[in-house]
Amino acid sequence: MRTGPPVAGVRVAMHGPEAAAAFRDRVLDVWRTAFGPVADPQDWKQRFWEQHRSRADFRLVTAEAGEELLGFGWGYTGERGQWWADRVAAALGPDAEQWVGAHFEFVELAVRPARQGQGLGGQLHAALMNGLPHQRALLQTDADPLADGHRLYRARGWEVLGELPAGKVVMGKRLAA
Repeated sequence: MRTGPPVAGVRVAMHGPEAAAAFRDRVLDVWRTAFGPVADPQDWKQRFWEQHRSRADFRLVTAEAGEELLGFGWGYTGERGQWWADRVAAALGPDAEQWVGAHFEFVELAVRPARQGQGLGGQLHAALMNGLPHQRALLQTDADPLADGHRLYRARGWEVLGELPAGKVVMGKRLAA
């Protein structure tokens, strides 16, 4: 896993919910290259993207070279009563009390496949986590400890807290808020 100085010629920037709106279509394009097709792009744009962008403390980080979006990450404050937070609480059982609610929800991180392995994921992770006021953070990733995402998060201090369906795990990280 590559760590080190910023990738030459790449601009990493943070955007709040209003500025993030302009990145929607470009984020979807990177999403498709990193995660595969989206069944209904209009639904993704109008429901998924807008629902997330409207959450408290939403932040989007982007990595660009010129006008090309190479990667992105986003997150927001997660609370009980939200779909994913409630599923994590159920999966964690009694341990949920110390993790779920007023946490930073690290929702997405993606880098174009052609640019993976160059340290961009680590840069995006660091930018997204920088300056958070939260005491803890949660995310979902592949259960396979050899999967790229799992390795990236483990190397940055995340720990597996519990199992989720479909070969996924929830990971948590204590923050110095």
